[in-house]
Amino acid sequence: MSTSEEISSKLPAYRNFKSTVITATSLLIPFGTVAFFILFCLKNSGGYALDAPVEIGSVQFIALMIHGLYFLILPFGFELMLERLPFPGCPEKYRFGKVPKRPDNLYWMMTNLSAELFFVGAVMLLLIASQTSVPRWVLILPIAQCAYNMRNDLLWVGLGKSLSPIHKTMLVMALDWLIIGACFIVYIIHFFTA
Repeated sequence: MSTSEEISSKLPAYRNFKSTVITATSLLIPFGTVAFFILFCLKNSGGYALDAPVEIGSVQFIALMIHGLYFLILPFGFELMLERLPFPGCPEKYRFGKVPKRPDNLYWMMTNLSAELFFVGAVMLLLIASQTSVPRWVLILPIAQCAYNMRNDLLWVGLGKSLSPIHKTMLVMALDWLIIGACFIVYIIHFFTA
């Protein structure tokens, strides 16, 4: 592999200064979103207090169920069908990639941790959906997940050609952007109207 191929096949944060800045700046999306909602609650007591009870409405329930069930299937993909992601039967051109010939412990660990986080996310979303009301701070949890997800989809779909280690956009993740984006909108509207 030539030096230029080695440099371009690195993860963006380790490639060059520009890619590192883009990656670091993109983290402001989830961190800034969570900070905004927490600070909003702290500045607006009463019904917006972090511990104020909020009813889970029917639209919120549906979004949480879709989001939770979507995440519930993903641990199986990351643990058992990694090379077939984003879903079994997906055309080769839309697959995320291949397991390296010699995966190391970091790669193995990342697949386990990805599955773990999707499992925990699914449990959180489905438990929230099972409640008739929750403290307002609980509503920030799915918002935080969506904000990070939107950040990832921006990098994978919008900036994929320049940031991807193989310079290939993961266009199929536009579907993820639509599903999670729709949930995100529902969660934000519910947060301010419930």
